[in-house]
Amino acid sequence: MEEYQGVDVFLSVVEPWLDEHAEVVREALSPLAVFGGWKRTEYEFGDPLETAYALSRVSDALIYKLQPLLPPGSETPWAHDIHEPERWPHINRDQYLTAFARLGMAPIGNIAFEPFFHEVVHVEQDEHPQAPIEITGTVWPGLMFGELLFSRTGVTVRAGTRHLVAGIADKSLLHDVFMRRYRETFDGSLGWGHNSQWKTDFRRDYLTDAAFHFDVDEDLDSDRSILGEPRMLTLSERSDLVQYRCLTRPLQDPAAWDSACPGGRLMVSRRPS
Repeated sequence: MEEYQGVDVFLSVVEPWLDEHAEVVREALSPLAVFGGWKRTEYEFGDPLETAYALSRVSDALIYKLQPLLPPGSETPWAHDIHEPERWPHINRDQYLTAFARLGMAPIGNIAFEPFFHEVVHVEQDEHPQAPIEITGTVWPGLMFGELLFSRTGVTVRAGTRHLVAGIADKSLLHDVFMRRYRETFDGSLGWGHNSQWKTDFRRDYLTDAAFHFDVDEDLDSDRSILGEPRMLTLSERSDLVQYRCLTRPLQDPAAWDSACPGGRLMVSRRPS
């Protein structure tokens, strides 16, 4: 896709690839579809977590030009310099959903805002601080693979500052995501060589009848940073960071800003529907 110079990447590249590989990829991912259905017992290159990660990179490329541009005056994210994504070809929403349906994915429907399902693209600040988060528009569709979240729906929202702060929830570093057009991101592949980046694991979040399960393969103590130093985040801040994959409001301790990163699995009970 990155090298395609024609006018219809879906018909010329994506669809022929699906004809040849969709069944194999769907079968390779199938162990991940159910919560608790697969766990790595010994390392094998290209196992389900690495296959899912590689496919998520394809997804990021295909939805890239559905997204808004970086805000004026923003620094160019490092990942953009490396990959020159503005040269990537474009497909439309229907083509995207068609492609991933052939891989066993189902679109996330029109539901009320939930950080498990929704990635915040833009925040319109409500004048009432306690105003709940309301979706005002959809930027790209999200996908489920059985109980596994494959990708979140990109949305614009309106919210009070008690929940989300404009300029933070929509502009702070987005973790466990390879590439976005409108903001800086970071995942395990960035900073590695051309080959070792494909040993990156897909972050697994699951939806069951009882709960949302976030980052289920994460073994780090949620009270510690990667380097073993205290995070200096409150319990609420840590919970939001894992669920939203970014900071959403000013931190109680501003000194924690630069070192704040998700760590530690999290289970959040589902609200009654």
